[in-house]
Amino acid sequence: MDKLISIEEARALYLAGDAAHDFDHVQRVTLLADRIAAAEQADRTVVHLAALLHDLPTPADETGDHRTAHHLRAGERARQLLRERGAPEMLIEQVVHCIEAHRYRDRTTEPQTLEARCLYDADKLDSIGAIGVARAFAYAGAHGSRLWRKPAAAIEKTENDRSTADYTPVHEYVFKLRDLLTTLHTPTARIIGERRHAVMTAFFIHLDVEMMGEIDEPSLLCGSSIDARRGDSECMLRRLNWSTMCAL
Repeated sequence: MDKLISIEEARALYLAGDAAHDFDHVQRVTLLADRIAAAEQADRTVVHLAALLHDLPTPADETGDHRTAHHLRAGERARQLLRERGAPEMLIEQVVHCIEAHRYRDRTTEPQTLEARCLYDADKLDSIGAIGVARAFAYAGAHGSRLWRKPAAAIEKTENDRSTADYTPVHEYVFKLRDLLTTLHTPTARIIGERRHAVMTAFFIHLDVEMMGEIDEPSLLCGSSIDARRGDSECMLRRLNWSTMCAL
């Protein structure tokens, strides 16, 4: 694997990465992807290379957007880089498919191989849990967004516009992060994801409570905007943990 690209060579490719998609993110995803690939008996060379190259910085499109189609642009840049290094064409196409299929917000290309599912899962695991919360706030700060505007239960479906300063990390939780666990493909990732999801959910519950001041009734945190889309499980979790939260 290192014959095609080493960790240090990969690091040099990410000097233009943003706070949430820098080489620290790539290293975490690579470690997770290697772990998942080994447990799921996937091709570890394909997964490792795809993880190292999955977020390659590329020029913005004509609108100045760096992120919307970054998976496609990163896949093409990875193809060129691996060809320059003499990688077999079949290996290149396997790696490129993994990269093109790793994006949550664009399901045009779904992961068709075990290796692509391993990369998708590793990347999404780095979007949840404590690190996922940290990345959401780092991204918000870098893009001039507010840190909090309203509790998760009060956010409406019409507020899913990431281009505005009012799109906070809580919005990202509502519209993306809390749904990621259900999209994971591999048993290995789902086990890891369950723990991370619980940590992340608890954080956003605490955040809403602290930002709203003291609340006497836990049902205030269980709004229809959540219950309608997620069922009663999250609301029940909030009720079950209310006494613990109040004691902290």
